[in-house]
Amino acid sequence: MRQKNLVAAVTGGAMSAVVMGGLLAAAPQAVAAGVSCPANVYTRAFYKNTSFSGSPVKTDCDSAIDQSWSGRPLSGMPSDNFGVRWSVKRDFGSGGPFTFGVSATDGVRVYLDGVRKIDLWSGTGDSARSKSVNVTVPSGKHTLRVDSVNWSGAAKVKYSYTPRTSAQYDKTKPLAPTGVKTAYNTTARRTTVSWSANKEMDLASYSLYRRPEGSSTWTRVTTTTARSYTDPLVNPDDRTPYFYEVRAKDKAGNTSSGSTDTVVRPLPVVPSLTGTYDKATGKVTLKWPQNTEPQFDHYTVLSNDLVEGSYVWVPLGTTTRGTWTTGPVTADGEWRHYRVLVTNDGGTTTYSPKWLDASATNELWLGIPDGIAPYNAPDLTLSTCAGGIRATASDSTPAPIRDFTGFEIERREATAGTWAPVLHQGYDPRSGTATATVCDPLPADGHTYEYRARSYDAAGNYSPYSEVQAVTVPVAQRSE
Repeated sequence: MRQKNLVAAVTGGAMSAVVMGGLLAAAPQAVAAGVSCPANVYTRAFYKNTSFSGSPVKTDCDSAIDQSWSGRPLSGMPSDNFGVRWSVKRDFGSGGPFTFGVSATDGVRVYLDGVRKIDLWSGTGDSARSKSVNVTVPSGKHTLRVDSVNWSGAAKVKYSYTPRTSAQYDKTKPLAPTGVKTAYNTTARRTTVSWSANKEMDLASYSLYRRPEGSSTWTRVTTTTARSYTDPLVNPDDRTPYFYEVRAKDKAGNTSSGSTDTVVRPLPVVPSLTGTYDKATGKVTLKWPQNTEPQFDHYTVLSNDLVEGSYVWVPLGTTTRGTWTTGPVTADGEWRHYRVLVTNDGGTTTYSPKWLDASATNELWLGIPDGIAPYNAPDLTLSTCAGGIRATASDSTPAPIRDFTGFEIERREATAGTWAPVLHQGYDPRSGTATATVCDPLPADGHTYEYRARSYDAAGNYSPYSEVQAVTVPVAQRSE
C-alpha cells in the first residue's frame, strides 16, 4: 500500500521521475539557497513530503548523518511522509578506493556526483537495515548526496564514507603537499617550514626533506603529523642555502611526490656583481644591486690577493651602498677576483668559501688590461746580405719568463728624422734565444743608415729601443 501511495504521489506531484530497472529515480532538487556551511559539512534540508518538492521547511548544517526521530524531526514538519536531504561538496585529494555505508529505516539513496551508488527504497517500519558498497572516487572535488524519506514510524538514518586503507586495495599516491612556506630566524639561525593541510582523508604523516644547494641528495629531516617544523640543522658557521620539500604518506603506505622545492637562503645575497677598470686612474669600480631585506646591515668587499705565498680573500672595507672603488691596481694584464658579502642584523654573513667560485653571483673575475711593457731592450746586430743590410734582433731571456711576443726593427737614413719599420714579427719559439731577422734591400749609394730595435707584447706594449747602430752602404764598383 505504501509503494502504491508513493508512486501515486510522485507521478501526480511536481517532481519528475523515471523508472530505471524497476526503481524510481528522482531528479534531484536544488538545496535552498542562503545557507552556507563550513567546508566538508553537510547542508541539510527538511521537506514536508517524500518527493523533495517545493521549498524546504528548514535548511541548516549537519556535521554527520546520524539521526533517529521517533516523531516529527522539527516543528512544522509531519511525523510521517517527510523527506530529508543532505549534500556536501568536498575535495577528495588524489581520490582512491572508499566504502560508502548506510543504515536506515524506510527509503534511503546515496549519490556520488548525481550517480546513484546505494538504493534502499522500501518501507521498513521501525526496523533499520544496512548496506555498504566499495566505490572508487576520482581525484578532486565531488558532490555526495543522501536522500532519506520516512513514510511511517521511527525515522532512522546513518551514513558514512571512509577510505579503504589496506595496501591491497589502495594503490593511489597522495597528492604532493602545497602551500609550503619558510621563515628564517636571523637571531636563532633556524628555519621553520610550514605547509597546507593535505586533502587526503587517509593521510598518515608528512615527511620534511632538505638538500644543500648544488646537491641532488635529499636528507629526511623529520616525519610528523603536524604541518610545521623548525629545522635544528643550522651550525653558526654553516651558511649554505638549503632546499626543502614536503612529502605526504597515506595509511596504505603510498608516498606522494615532493612539494615544489623551496630554497632557504639564511642570508641576504648579492644577486649580481659587475666591475670596470679605469685606465686613467688604475682603479676598479664594483657595482651590485642594493639589498632591500629588512634584516640587511652592511656589505663587506674582498679581494683575492697573494699573501705569504698563498692567495687568500682580503677584506678591503665595508659599506652600506651598492658600489665600491678600489685603490690603484697595477695594469699587469692579470685577472683580479672580487667578492661582496652581506651581513644581516643578526650578525650572520654570506657564505664565503676560501676558494674561487666562478658560478657565485657575488663574485667577479675581472681581466685587468696589460699596461706593462717588456722590461729590456733587445740586442741588435747588423751585417750584409745580398742586396742590402741584414738586421737581427734577439733576446736571451729564458722562455718561461719572456714578457714579449715579437720584435720590431726600424731604419732611417742618417740624420734624417723619419724612422720606418722594416720588420714586425714574432720570434721562433723553438729557439733558445728569441730571434727575428730581416734582409733590408738598400741601394749601393754610399749612404749611411741607422737601425734600432724593440720588443712588444700581446697587449701592444713596447720595450725600450736598443742602441742605434749605423751602417754605410758601399758605393757599387763600376766595371771599365
